[in-house]
Amino acid sequence: MPYKVILAEASPSVQKVVQMAFTEPDFEVHTIEDGLRTIESLARIDPDAVVLALALPTRDGYEVGRYLRSREEFHKAGLILIKNAFEPLDMERLRGIEYDGLVQKPFDSESLARLVLEVIERKKTPPSFPEEALIEDAPSAEALPLFPEEEFMPPPASSRSRDEVEDRIRSVLRDEILSMERELEKRLKASLRTEFEEWLDREKK
Repeated sequence: MPYKVILAEASPSVQKVVQMAFTEPDFEVHTIEDGLRTIESLARIDPDAVVLALALPTRDGYEVGRYLRSREEFHKAGLILIKNAFEPLDMERLRGIEYDGLVQKPFDSESLARLVLEVIERKKTPPSFPEEALIEDAPSAEALPLFPEEEFMPPPASSRSRDEVEDRIRSVLRDEILSMERELEKRLKASLRTEFEEWLDREKK
């Protein structure tokens, strides 16, 4: 039976890339574009893991994450948070939300899929000894992000000119778009190669 994963993300390009990485038969991915619908869908889907963007319409990721962790029935569901490059973490709102990873865009979708699989399997495996905790403590701010992507940490706006800020924005956006395009190209190429090989096999017969 595939693991059920909710992907709460408003960006269509990110949705596409993640869906292509979370392949069957390992995963059954349910994509949702806003926070309120994510909350409403939790009981129906009963996910093994939630990949949750902090920036969402209607209800943001902090609200969704807090609701998820307040419900006993979702206690063992994995929770992976996604933040934008320019998005500062609200540590006050993050406090008390027990999450299993924090990923910054742009990210490697295959690494994300492996992380989600590891989190699900770890939470479903009973501890070796009774005294071991079922859920690890949430990662500290110093340990984030999990993936080796360079986090953008702009200096105070007062020390930068408007042109410098705009140049940096364009640079980060370009890097994110190129990263998504590379992911899509890689996935589509693999899919087309498989289809072409199957066609050749049929022609030989």
